[in-house]
Amino acid sequence: MVEQRLEDLSRNLTVAEGDLAQKESLHEMVKSDPEQTALLAQNDLLQRLEEKNADLKGQYVDALSQYGPNFPKVVRLRDQVTELQSHIDGERKRTVDRIQNDYQTALVRKALLANSVAQQKLEVGKLNELLIQHNMLKREFETNQQLYDSLQQRLKDATLSAGLRATNIHVVDTAMAPASPERPKKLFNLSVGLVLGLLLGISFAFVREGLEHSSVRSAEDVERLVQATCLALIPSINSTSAARYGLAKPGNQKAAKNGRVALTVLKDPTSPVAESYRALRSAILFSTAPQPPQTLVVTSSQPNEGKTSTSLNLAAALSQNGARVLIIDGDMRNPGLARAMELGNSKGLSGVLTGAYGLDEALRRVDPSCDLWVLPAGPHPPNPAELLSSSAMEAVLEDLRKRFEHVVIDSPPLLMVTDATILSTLVDGVVLVVESGVTTPGALVRAHRTLVTAGGRILGVVVNKVDSRQSGYYYGYYSKYYGSYYGTTEKEHASKES
Repeated sequence: MVEQRLEDLSRNLTVAEGDLAQKESLHEMVKSDPEQTALLAQNDLLQRLEEKNADLKGQYVDALSQYGPNFPKVVRLRDQVTELQSHIDGERKRTVDRIQNDYQTALVRKALLANSVAQQKLEVGKLNELLIQHNMLKREFETNQQLYDSLQQRLKDATLSAGLRATNIHVVDTAMAPASPERPKKLFNLSVGLVLGLLLGISFAFVREGLEHSSVRSAEDVERLVQATCLALIPSINSTSAARYGLAKPGNQKAAKNGRVALTVLKDPTSPVAESYRALRSAILFSTAPQPPQTLVVTSSQPNEGKTSTSLNLAAALSQNGARVLIIDGDMRNPGLARAMELGNSKGLSGVLTGAYGLDEALRRVDPSCDLWVLPAGPHPPNPAELLSSSAMEAVLEDLRKRFEHVVIDSPPLLMVTDATILSTLVDGVVLVVESGVTTPGALVRAHRTLVTAGGRILGVVVNKVDSRQSGYYYGYYSKYYGSYYGTTEKEHASKES
């Protein structure tokens, strides 16, 4: 491949040198005799202009000799000759400039190809040196292999000869068995094991402590890192299902994974996760007392932290409180709301903002049992940020404030794109979602600082996917209170499910 590349570059260099010689010759001829530019450059327009100029000059000379210099026809012909000569000079200058530019381009191309050929020759030289070293090493390997085979054969012959000789070894004295075993040294081994176990345990404790501080895990971590309230702790559906139905073994967690987290409040209203979202609803309603926030943006610092599930369950919890609620999929880059609710995405927010159709045509009601509506993201627009920052978005939000008591907007990740930052300036409050054990403190601090800098009103932080088996302070209280309140125990509920 290297040699083929060198051959191609050399061929291109030869062609470039021939082209350069031709253009240099043309450039020198035009430079020495500009009057012959039309003929040398084969410029049809310039040739026609010069022919026309010669004809006009002939007419001018005839009219001048016949009528005198001040005759109108003579004056007109003189002006035409002057104007045409000006066009000829301009066209001739452009042609000369073009020939000069072509010459300069060919000169640069030849220099670049020459440089590439020189570099490729160095590569070929290096390759040849490597091939020489390869051949030398190959010959050395073959020589060593032959020597090894010869020595191996001699060793086998010597071993066979030694086995055929008669032995002259005799037992002089019988060995005495020691009073105590030489190995194992039990006391020594126990001492070493104890010391190593202590060192490994201490090291594991330090490593685990370092890992716990590398991500946000609890409400205390949130309030320690940023000046914001932890609104709620949302348990992981796998951990709560295992604790709720006694499925402590990892193999039995398959049943918990079959549930849909995004519709927990609607599909499983008595679950611990649904109760956590209702607690989040209460915290948000009282966060701006006496007037609760009407428009909310739910966002996160990174993707897959649970902002869409939080948005949908929060909207469902607000609608179960007797309010007329709308949830908007503001993530027009990667919409997930329609996919979670198994709805079509052909009409939505993008079409309303571009004026393709009206707002009533895009709104859909989620469940007849509650007054919950949804506005999907719609088809992918080429400029989501510009649409969200337009006056049309402000007008849509103003219209929705009159129709709904609460409007929840599911926005894109805050640190990935600027859409969430734009939306935070248009609503009453922002809810920031973090994933327990995944979101780093740096990401949380940067997201909080971005919202504060933009002027968004942060209502608080939601810690999502909390492992209730490790964070026992949350689910232990909930399971006792929840079972007694609804008049059933966890064992009874598990037997009903089975």
